[in-house]
Amino acid sequence: MIIMTDAEDTGSKLKLQDAIEAAQRTDAVVHILLVAADGGDQGVAKKLTEETGGRMIVVRNEKNLEQAFDQISEELRSQYTIGYVPRTRRATAATGKLKWI
Repeated sequence: MIIMTDAEDTGSKLKLQDAIEAAQRTDAVVHILLVAADGGDQGVAKKLTEETGGRMIVVRNEKNLEQAFDQISEELRSQYTIGYVPRTRRATAATGKLKWI
């Protein structure tokens, strides 16, 4: 999920922790493009992105915005999902071994 915001709270109905937990429950990775000439309030944006595995990029002008989308796009293209199916039903994560090469 990519959110473009100034990170100014103008009437949230949920707490930040509720939003983080909802994103984590659905395995959503949150990237935030913080659009603010002065950098804005980075605290909330940084916490949300760190807790969900995303990143925050401060965007100060149109050129930075294009670069930010390019960075996130490149990261998304280079992600992989790895799955594991045990040979037997009784196998568990504790008994199975994975070797990274």
